Parts: sequence; C-alpha cells; structure tokens
Amino acid sequence: MLIHLIYMAIGLLGIGLVIFLHELGHFIAARSMGIDVEVLSYGFGPRLFSIYGPDTEYRLSAIPFGGYCRMKGSMDLMKALRDKSTTFEKTEHGSYFGTTPIRRIMIYLAGPLMNIVLAILILSASAMIPVERISNPAVVVPISFYPELFPEAMKQPGIEKGDRIISSGNTVFPDWQSVEDFLRSRQGEKVPIKVSRDGELIDTVLEPLMIDGNPSFGITVLIDPIVGRTLSDDFLEGDRIIEADGRPIDSQLDLYAIDKDDFSMIIERDGELIERKIIDGTLPFAWAGGIRISRDTSSPLLYGISRSLDIAASAIEALGALITFHLEDALSVLTGPVKAAENIGGITVLAFSESAYSGIRSLFQLLAAVSVSLAAGNLLPVPTFDGGQILICLSELIRGRELTPRSYIILQIIGMIMALLIMILMYSLDIKAYLF
Repeated sequence: MLIHLIYMAIGLLGIGLVIFLHELGHFIAARSMGIDVEVLSYGFGPRLFSIYGPDTEYRLSAIPFGGYCRMKGSMDLMKALRDKSTTFEKTEHGSYFGTTPIRRIMIYLAGPLMNIVLAILILSASAMIPVERISNPAVVVPISFYPELFPEAMKQPGIEKGDRIISSGNTVFPDWQSVEDFLRSRQGEKVPIKVSRDGELIDTVLEPLMIDGNPSFGITVLIDPIVGRTLSDDFLEGDRIIEADGRPIDSQLDLYAIDKDDFSMIIERDGELIERKIIDGTLPFAWAGGIRISRDTSSPLLYGISRSLDIAASAIEALGALITFHLEDALSVLTGPVKAAENIGGITVLAFSESAYSGIRSLFQLLAAVSVSLAAGNLLPVPTFDGGQILICLSELIRGRELTPRSYIILQIIGMIMALLIMILMYSLDIKAYLF
C-alpha cells in the first residue's frame, strides 16, 4: 500500500508541474498583453509563503499538485453584477475585462501552446538520451511458416526461413529491432533489401501485405531458444531449450506453437540434458539477447514534433469519443487521474532502477503525454476551459459586442457544472480500476 502511495505522489508531482507550466503560459501571455496577474501560485490550498512583485503575488501553496493564475478583473465583474450593468464599461487598469477579445484569445491559447511546446522540447531531449535496447540478430522467417500462430498469414515470397536481413539501400541493420523500426516507417511500400542466405548475399524485395485488414510485411524474428532473465529456480540464464512436448525446438516460435498449457521440456546446461516442466502455459523467463546503446532518432526536434502530434491525435480521438457518448471507445483509452498518477510514478521508479538514463527518458515521455493531453482537454468547448473561453471571445468578435456580465457569469456556472461532470466521470475510472 505504501509503495502505491509513493508512486501516486511522484506521479501527482509530475502532473502538477505540467499544470503549473500551463498556468505559466497564461501568466506570460497576460503580462505581455498588459493584463495584471494578481496571483501566480504553484500548488493549491493554504499559502505557505509568497514573494510580492510590483503587480503579482508569487505564491507557494500547501498542495503542490498543480497551480493557478488569477488575472485582475474579479472586482469589475462583481461591480457590474451589483449595478446590473449590461457592459464592462468602467474597468480597473490592467483588468482582464478591459482588453479586446483578440488579446483574450491569445491569453487562453497560451496555456495549451505552452503544453505543446513543453512536450516537443522534452520529447526532443528524450530522443537524445542514450538507452539500452534489446538487440537480436535480424534472422527472420515468413509468418506463413507458423500457421498455428498466424492463421491468416500470406506468404512473403522474397524471404526464406533463416534469412538474415543485412541492409536496404544505404541503411545497414545492426539487429532485428532496427529492421522493425525501418519497416514501420514504410508500411504499404515495396522495400528492396539485401539478405544473407546460406553464406550468399541476395537482393530481394519485401512485398506489402494485408493481414487481418492491416498492412504488414509478413515476417518475424527467429530467436535462439536460450534462457535470459528468469524468475524460476528451475531455469538458469544460458540454458538452451532442446525439446518441448516431444518436438525439437530451434527457435522461440517452435515453443510458442505448442498448444498446451502443461508440458515438459528438455534443456541443455553445461553439456547435461535436464527435464523441466511448464505449468499453466507460463514461461518463467525471458529470451537471451544482446544489448545495443542507441537513441530514438538522429533528428530529435522532428521526433519531438512527430511524437507530440501522435499523442495529440490519440487524445483528441479519445475526447471525441467521450463527447459523442461513444463511452466504450473512450473508456478503453482514458485512465482516471489517480491511476494515471500511480502509473507515472511506478513506471518512472522502475525505469530509474534500471539506470538514470532510462528513468529520465521514461519520465520525459510520460510527462509529454500528460502535457499534450492537458492541452487537448483544455481546448474542449466548456465555458470554464480555455476552449470555451476562446469560443466566447470569438462570439464577441462575430457579434461585434461583448457578453453582458450576467450572461458571462451564467456561462461560467454552466461550465463549472460541466467540468464537475467530467471530473466525476474521470474519477469513476479510478473507482472502477481500484474496486472492480
């Protein structure tokens, strides 16, 4: 229980930092537009201490999971409501209500923009961090060789079982993982490659295939059946699997093709053959593999932009499903804030246990996802969200006149009710995750 609370606290601190930077975007835009900011707070709740600038109180609050930016204008709103005024004619110097709709739009866009820029920068930084990756030789097989595992597979005519992929054009592949990355970027294209087959270099072409309605090249890696990391005392790193269920085992796929939960296998250890049992179909080990130090890309900024766009597309798709009441689609993607925080903390701690590089990289990747999702969520057309405020300003531009104070406050009340409903829905995901 304690470890889960620690994970949750770490995750909430990360999410809180992203939220504060969102508010900092609003602060910078407001000040540049001549709007006074009364309070910029890191955290919520009781004030711990403050530093007072000429126009702003910079505050550290007791609950460090977010923050807020309070712009000048509340007195103008209260005065207009009290006087039953239809306009914000007399406003304080530096008031939010004393500026133009265009300037307000820029202020509200600044928060999501800050999140997008933050995501691009930290994803670009993560792409420059070297990480250890599993590295298997690029020895492949057409998946049609294993109909037990790939029943819908079509044959890839350019590849034979045991071919080792060497290169494509000027790109040389050090391992299977680099082949996967390369092919993923060329889905639907014919890919010329050079393979090593029986000691001979052969030029061939990978043909794009459609498998189960998805584009594929119809090949997979062959891994020597040698035990790597293991959770069982029955297996040691370096054990070679010779036979399972009475069948010879030459690769990991031969083992996966056994359609039984319980079976025996023969392993070779230091020249000795030993029998072992597998129960419930669970292999208590990983396959042995090499390690390669690499980075995600040679173009970190392009990687940051591309990954941010991918995350944004996924977030928008999930939010669209939520708005259109396709709840099953939305709930299959969305996670409650508490569970999300615990996942962020847990993954980050686990990654740091591997290495500092892995920990920093994982944290950056997760915070980027939170930052982009926060930007997308804040652009929803809910009056109290940035997107709703932008719509209000656009309506004022189109109509040629501002909202009345009474209309403004009614929209804010509606927005708060909508935001509360969204919050209840999101926290219901946590209830489902922890109790059901």
